[in-house]
Amino acid sequence: MVALVDDLDDMLAAAVGAAHARRQTPTAAGFAHERGHPATWVVRPGAPAEVAEVIRAAARAGAAVVPLGTGSRRRTAPLPVGRPRVLLELGRLAHVAHLDETSLLVHAQAGLTGIALENLLVPRGLTLGDFPPAALRSSLGGLLAVRTPGKSSPRHGSLEDAVLGLSAVLADGRTIHTRVAPRRATGPDLARAFLGTEGTLGVITQVVLRLRRRPEARLFDAHRFASVDHAVVALAAAFHKEARPAAARVYDADETRAHFGDGLAHADCALLVVATAGPRELAALDRTLIADAARAAGADPLGAAPAELWWRRRSGHALHDAPPVQPALVLFAPWARLGAVHRAARSAARAAGRTARAHLSRFDDEGACVFITLLDGERADPAGPARAAVLASTRAAGGLPPGEREPALAPALAALKRALDPDDLLNPGVLP
Repeated sequence: MVALVDDLDDMLAAAVGAAHARRQTPTAAGFAHERGHPATWVVRPGAPAEVAEVIRAAARAGAAVVPLGTGSRRRTAPLPVGRPRVLLELGRLAHVAHLDETSLLVHAQAGLTGIALENLLVPRGLTLGDFPPAALRSSLGGLLAVRTPGKSSPRHGSLEDAVLGLSAVLADGRTIHTRVAPRRATGPDLARAFLGTEGTLGVITQVVLRLRRRPEARLFDAHRFASVDHAVVALAAAFHKEARPAAARVYDADETRAHFGDGLAHADCALLVVATAGPRELAALDRTLIADAARAAGADPLGAAPAELWWRRRSGHALHDAPPVQPALVLFAPWARLGAVHRAARSAARAAGRTARAHLSRFDDEGACVFITLLDGERADPAGPARAAVLASTRAAGGLPPGEREPALAPALAALKRALDPDDLLNPGVLP
């Protein structure tokens, strides 16, 4: 085994070229908790065939393969102690293989970022959808492989819903291509087995995505409610009448003050900002449905200005006076439990001597995500003593961390992992 590990330098250089395969310290590669590990390679393949060759070489040496996409995401799960590893950066796989503007399909390599793809689509009047630009900074492979709440919109669903097919390299070096065909004409959708499994079953190298026409119009509106509960009731009523905004967000009073100043925040109010899009008549209808539901819930109309500011910040065209504080916790909750999760977060934080403020976003037919920021006075305290108490309390109120797998699925996932990757080569330690 030692000889094979030493031979990895030559095998990886032969697979991708010496300039794209190098030994690297774990600290430089983003694994600061594993300083001094003697056998870490960073490899940047330039073609799917090179990915397969890298995986076969790693298997011969008993090395773990960790897909990193563009290399921007830090790994939290530990690797087996003493096991060599190959960090697989896919940033060179960044090409569009085919764009079908009639069928609205794109075949793109997994290392291409969502933003780069959007930049290619926009001049053609096309788009991936109303997804947050911050999420699209990741590679397509990374977006589809990880379990995060940021890649969805009320209007277009999740990015996974747009996947019509993919190519992936398995642990034994074989490449599979799922068929792009109408779903009613196919059997089980095998592409779904690779989505959200973080590269543990196979390394995604190319995807086929459904595209959208860019909207003719985008309209904005904002409303102030007596509480978060009132805002949730109004937005749920609008959704149940088939309103599908491009995006919507509900800020509690403290979050409203933090983002918009004291002028819009009254007592324990909540601020709803919304953007609708599509053909002008449809965008106007969605805005009217939401405004009618807000009026029925006793909201004060605030006009378009607050929502336009939110949208510019969301799109990166307007900056906060200070960088926004990152939430300490994100939890999904069904419509009926969103208000309870928000109240539980505030109560538990207060009991722990901290303050919690929150906003609700990522709305869909089932519910939304609650983004909770924890503060010690004016200072962000995301990992302080209140975090565990707030997480426990919000869980009890009906919240669930997005992407958390259903425990009952663990045996099935483990069995699938053993069947496809018996030597635990690909991203070990992630699946249960």
